[in-house]
Amino acid sequence: MAGNNRLFVLIALFLVGLLVLGLLAIGGVVIMGSINRTQQAARPTFTPTLPPIAQVTPTFPPIATQVPTNTPLPTVTPTKVVQDTPTPTGDETPTPTWSPIATGTPVSGATPVGEGTTPDTGIGGLGAALAAVGLAGALFFARRLRTAS
Repeated sequence: MAGNNRLFVLIALFLVGLLVLGLLAIGGVVIMGSINRTQQAARPTFTPTLPPIAQVTPTFPPIATQVPTNTPLPTVTPTKVVQDTPTPTGDETPTPTWSPIATGTPVSGATPVGEGTTPDTGIGGLGAALAAVGLAGALFFARRLRTAS
């Protein structure tokens, strides 16, 4: 093999090995998670009871403060506001405007928050592995086409 081709194959093998290592790590996390769940289910739950703690009310020493001085309150000065609004004649009746407000109306058959299981989304582990193998195959195929021409 030529030097460039050998380098490509080494890099491609390294990437495939890295992908396999990642898939093994994900599988290990899944297996360890199921083992931990069974161990937690078998473990008895313990709720510690602590003796009640006496509530301490802090007492503050008296602080010498100055006697407030008699300051006059501000006086209100009326100002006239002029508006260019027509004077109502008394014949008009205001019409209320209604706007819809979203309310939390329960829908029949809906799953409440916090209950149920997580929906299945994504392509899954097998789909990801097949996509990785397909991409690796596309790399090799593209390389063969490039070297053939």
